[in-house]
Amino acid sequence: MRVVTALVALVVAGGLLAVAGYGLVGADGATLSASWVSDTGRQISSNHHAVAVADGSVYAPISGADGSDRCALVAIDAESGATTWRYGIPPANCTIHSVADPAVADVTGDGAPEVVAATTEKEVTGFDPEDGEVTFRHGLSDYGYTKPVVADIAPAPGEELVVADVTGTVFVVGADGTERWTYAFDEYVWSQPVVADFDSDGEPELLVAGKSGTAVLFSGNGSVEWRSAVADGDAVTWATTGQADDDAALEAVFSTVDGDAVAVDGSDGDVEWRRNVGEFAAVNAFSAGGPDAAATVYVTSKDGRVRALDAETGAVRWTTEVVTERVQMMPPPSLGDVDGDGAAELVAPGNDGSVTVLDPATGDVVATYARDAPIFAPATLSDADGDGTSEAYVIYADGRVVRLKYEAS
Repeated sequence: MRVVTALVALVVAGGLLAVAGYGLVGADGATLSASWVSDTGRQISSNHHAVAVADGSVYAPISGADGSDRCALVAIDAESGATTWRYGIPPANCTIHSVADPAVADVTGDGAPEVVAATTEKEVTGFDPEDGEVTFRHGLSDYGYTKPVVADIAPAPGEELVVADVTGTVFVVGADGTERWTYAFDEYVWSQPVVADFDSDGEPELLVAGKSGTAVLFSGNGSVEWRSAVADGDAVTWATTGQADDDAALEAVFSTVDGDAVAVDGSDGDVEWRRNVGEFAAVNAFSAGGPDAAATVYVTSKDGRVRALDAETGAVRWTTEVVTERVQMMPPPSLGDVDGDGAAELVAPGNDGSVTVLDPATGDVVATYARDAPIFAPATLSDADGDGTSEAYVIYADGRVVRLKYEAS
């Protein structure tokens, strides 16, 4: 196992980089630079919910100081960075989780997408993507923390909206606003719920994990298919899924506060492997592999390192240190084709304000960008301009969103 350290010493006068940031030239001459930085800055450093990108717009969940009028869901033009509309959260509800990760999907079944997000108004709300007009509201038992999921999971016709609030109540809601079923975990849920056919029975299931370290797989009608003690008493904070081995069932990989990455079999919840990578482990990117590459899970931890783990065994393939200073945590990396060669790259935000592009096969650093503000959320990768390459949209803790473009040498 090798460790690659990307260390660049820069002297910057007057704090200019707080807004503008800077790109560093990679070993092969590649650069990662900002096309724009949004004007959504706030006088706090706690924004940590990722943006959504769809149909030429970026939807940014922005939090402000408690009790202020600075909390909002903000729509930003993906090409220019200009704000096109905003939905303000009432000051009484304005706090760091005022708007959770948004999604864009057809929730109401009318053939047109909505922007949907859970908020501290204790509801999940749908918005017209063009002008921000509220199209629906559904009450929750607490504020939302994770991104809503839209999928055909329940036995009733059509797709459902699936949302878990922060205290663990799961709501499955039909396009007509009727609750298909609910389930109360009675514990905090911070990791993203996932809908997929985990046990390969031809029907989708819902997987949710909570603060106690327990993961539960629900069938479409809300019955429990299995319950697994992923990490006894160790909070699950991130989750990802994919096919890790040669059986039909999917695997789910969870990461915990104490630093475990844990893979479980989707058919029965049995733990397949466990590896400790250090405090505040975070997973998101899962590559399926292929004829020339095995399936891989990419995980970060508080030590500033990105690790590639064999998805079938948990063995470490490579380790790259992308942050050298002491940080609070590390967001998980994302996979996407940022150079247009048809293969995915790994984009790893650092809590120090850096964003690093890595070769997912080797861990080599390809390009880096940085701003003088922390990052707590993963990058959203999307080809919003239709040029065949994905851009990285990163929300910083100060509320500014940065659009990053990779340029080869």
